[in-house]
Amino acid sequence: MTKRGVILYGPPTSGKDTITAELTNQNDRFALLAKLKAGTGRTTGYRRVSAADLAALRQTGRLVVETERYGNRYAVDRHDINALTNAGGVPVVHIGNLADLTELRAAVPLDWTSVRLAIPREVCAERSRQRGDVDTPARLRAWDETDADLRQGEARGLALPFNLVIHTDQAEPAESARRIIEAVNP
Repeated sequence: MTKRGVILYGPPTSGKDTITAELTNQNDRFALLAKLKAGTGRTTGYRRVSAADLAALRQTGRLVVETERYGNRYAVDRHDINALTNAGGVPVVHIGNLADLTELRAAVPLDWTSVRLAIPREVCAERSRQRGDVDTPARLRAWDETDADLRQGEARGLALPFNLVIHTDQAEPAESARRIIEAVNP
């Protein structure tokens, strides 16, 4: 059986959490891969670790991808991916930049389906306010960084690695999840 995974790439508020929840509702093989997080703020969807824990995991080669944003450090643990796939699951990984997406795909030999979740900047701002983010300006900077990341990739002539692009301001979460499931299981 081919081991599969899903990468949801997009800026803050693009629907990564909402679509992941819908994926798991529609098919229990899909499961959010909780990223490791060293820092403060939101805890839902993350496994809290200390900076020392991250350093120890880094030294053993377990960290596949590591990113700093909002003053926090986030990482993907290779063992967490293996545990999900060995149990027959399909890990869903949230990524916010092309370098991490490329690194994850190269470092972990799964049949990855990469999905770009796109939203306009003004929708990002509105969603951030609606969900009560206290750091909406930081979310908008992250949106800007994601947009610049895509434009720079295109300018360098990179073939953007997306199997699917979903404009989440135009698609219902249930429909988005159905499209992703179809892409993963052709």
